[in-house]
Amino acid sequence: MSGSRSGPSGDVDDVAAGVRLLSLDAGNTIVFLDHRACAEIVASALARAVDDRALERAEGLSKRRLDLGTLLPPLPDADITPAWGAFMATMVQLGTGVDDATAAECARALWREHRRFNLWRTVPDGLVDGVRALRKAGVPVVVVSNSEGQLEVLFAQLGLAGEFDLVIDSHVAGVEKPDPRIFQIALERAGVAARDALHLGDTFATDVVGARAAGVRVALIDPFAHYDGQYPDVPRVAGVAAVCRAIVSALT
Repeated sequence: MSGSRSGPSGDVDDVAAGVRLLSLDAGNTIVFLDHRACAEIVASALARAVDDRALERAEGLSKRRLDLGTLLPPLPDADITPAWGAFMATMVQLGTGVDDATAAECARALWREHRRFNLWRTVPDGLVDGVRALRKAGVPVVVVSNSEGQLEVLFAQLGLAGEFDLVIDSHVAGVEKPDPRIFQIALERAGVAARDALHLGDTFATDVVGARAAGVRVALIDPFAHYDGQYPDVPRVAGVAAVCRAIVSALT
């Protein structure tokens, strides 16, 4: 994926040491938000042009709102996952300047497409090869994601079915990050101690807070520099493939 940025020199090697289980978030870690598709959907709903780069920037601002607990309220729609609706409505508002009600309507339009084909659907180059090499080296790779119950379907659509040892979808598991219990499911299934596991994700409030609460090491994936200047105590890595290569190298 173009635009990827690594963290400070040495972060990848530092986080790779002693890893016996790699845990991955899904959104913006394995599969990235399709900003162009989102812009087209929002543009259709608003009947005006929408810049996909504005939504890319707004996604980062929405992550910061998530950390602060200041997202727009969840949508009242029974079928829309509350956290999903709140985040997407906030992203639309920050990217376009529309009012709360209009942002909610755009989020509903995005949800309809999301149910047809998950909007987090871009897989970075090299990710599959990296995961396969790591699993071949004897390190299991699990997915721990706050999702809407469709991860397995999405992975099948993208040709990722069977690429991971375990997929934990919060909607199916009944617990979501940052609750440490969702990580404990992965640790227990893999038979690995928390100190020997590493989690990669893109969101501080869920991935970093949750992994740390479970005693799992964690690093942020931030290719769009959404967290520039924030959380200096959290290692930054370029992406899953780079970490997989570093873990394999550390094992040999």
